[in-house]
Amino acid sequence: MPTFQLESKLKRGRTEILVIHCGDYRFQPAFYEFLNGALNLNGSYDLMVIPGGPLSLTLFEYLPKFSWVSWKWLRFFVEKHGIRRLILIQHQDCAWYETMPVHLHASSELRQRQEQDLGRAKPTMKKDFPNPTVELYYATWDPTDRITIGSIPG
Repeated sequence: MPTFQLESKLKRGRTEILVIHCGDYRFQPAFYEFLNGALNLNGSYDLMVIPGGPLSLTLFEYLPKFSWVSWKWLRFFVEKHGIRRLILIQHQDCAWYETMPVHLHASSELRQRQEQDLGRAKPTMKKDFPNPTVELYYATWDPTDRITIGSIPG
């Protein structure tokens, strides 16, 4: 098996930031650019990349095991890494969301469902973890395929 010598070096120290987003390959370069450029995190954050991203922290009654393991991972990061800032990112045209039954939400429109779930996740997180700040974002693209990421009030 080949060995690769990389330019990257191990980051020393700790981070107090956890980012949770979907693994959709179409958005990965934009998420990286947003986190490291726009938010100036410079790669100093823990990362949970899972289908549907923050959706895994909601819909307990529909996907209890999926939700349970996501909360287990979240608790691990908050407790063991001293997380003080949580960044949740949803994105347009999420295939995982499209697999969820519409009746689980108040709206049939995908973005409204995603924003509703972000809104549900934040107070639950604040109840379980009162210290970290929680930031909510949504990524979209325009007709030229340029991606925009905006803050969601919550």
